[in-house]
Amino acid sequence: MSLSMPIVSLENVSKQFCSPDGQVIPIFQDISFSIEASQTISIRGESGSGKSTLLNSIGGLDAPSSGSIFWKKKQIAGLSIDQLAALRQNFMGFIFQNSNLIPELTVLENIIFPIRIAGQSPCRYQSKIMELLHRLNIVKQIQQVPEKLSGGECQRVAIARALVLNPQLIVADEPTGNLDEKNAITVIDLLLELCKKYHSSLILVTHSATFAQKMQRSFILKSGKLLSS
Repeated sequence: MSLSMPIVSLENVSKQFCSPDGQVIPIFQDISFSIEASQTISIRGESGSGKSTLLNSIGGLDAPSSGSIFWKKKQIAGLSIDQLAALRQNFMGFIFQNSNLIPELTVLENIIFPIRIAGQSPCRYQSKIMELLHRLNIVKQIQQVPEKLSGGECQRVAIARALVLNPQLIVADEPTGNLDEKNAITVIDLLLELCKKYHSSLILVTHSATFAQKMQRSFILKSGKLLSS
């Protein structure tokens, strides 16, 4: 049993919405789990099962209806948007299905963007940036804007952007959902390799049982419950 402090822990977390006619619609109920340093976790489930909502709650992008979420030992409920953003900067990196690159920025500028938002100098991260560019094979695309890139290239840029500040946790929501099988395998394998190298934990939401099995722990979100698989 690990004695280390969890990177993220959830205690009896539930989420529900109210329909226009006032009906309560449960999304998930009483979810409790934690992720340790350098650990990888997958969450699968059918479309509409609440996977993205759960991930947004973990990432502080959406508040649960009840329960507690801790980043390390800090309870994030009640924190302001600015407080959450400040905590998130060097703690958590996000990768989304649509990559969410800034369209008017080049590859390099997109990777540097979180460094600038954090108020730090890109020069401090020069070696890390170059290492990521080479490892993800996007050096030749460094001055291209996202519309000139393939889907797989965009996701590799998104991985670089997520990892550049050395976060303790990567949260990836269907990062291969728009990719063909070959590119999807490449992206997942690179993501796992880089998370291992930089000692980042990973929470991966995926529809793929194959990708889920690559993680150290796997869960299925079904009927509002998070079940081990």
